[in-house]
Amino acid sequence: MLARRRPIAKFYFGIYEALRQLSVESGFSTLATRSLNQQGPSMKYLLLCQIQPASFADVSPDTEAQMMASMMAYNQQLIQAGVLVAAGQLAPADTAQRVFTQKGRIKTEEGNALTGDTQIGGYYLIDVPGETEATGWAAKCPLVHMGSLEVRKVAYAPI
Repeated sequence: MLARRRPIAKFYFGIYEALRQLSVESGFSTLATRSLNQQGPSMKYLLLCQIQPASFADVSPDTEAQMMASMMAYNQQLIQAGVLVAAGQLAPADTAQRVFTQKGRIKTEEGNALTGDTQIGGYYLIDVPGETEATGWAAKCPLVHMGSLEVRKVAYAPI
């Protein structure tokens, strides 16, 4: 399993480094609140980056470099537009823990909650006027060419 994880781990480490570098260069934290330059009513949407690790198994160094450049440009667009609230890369799905109730008892299991080979590799939390804008931002994400992005409105946030 470790050999299979290396390409995806390397790729996502590259995305993490790109986000970190971008936040340092721009003076923004990827966990910062919404930029003050956006005005008007807004809603938060979670963009869940769904991937299949096999899609990354044969990625050439040139393709990886192009993808990193594309991700940097996309992240910069989100920041400049003032819509990025948070972003992050998740550890591989085989490191996940599921917590659930079974026969009245709390249980914990290792593993991915999704079925099949699909994993949630990362996320963006954006603050935009509506669903059209949220799906528009998802369509611009370079990861859509190697997986999919699920767009979910945040229905309630206690803080």
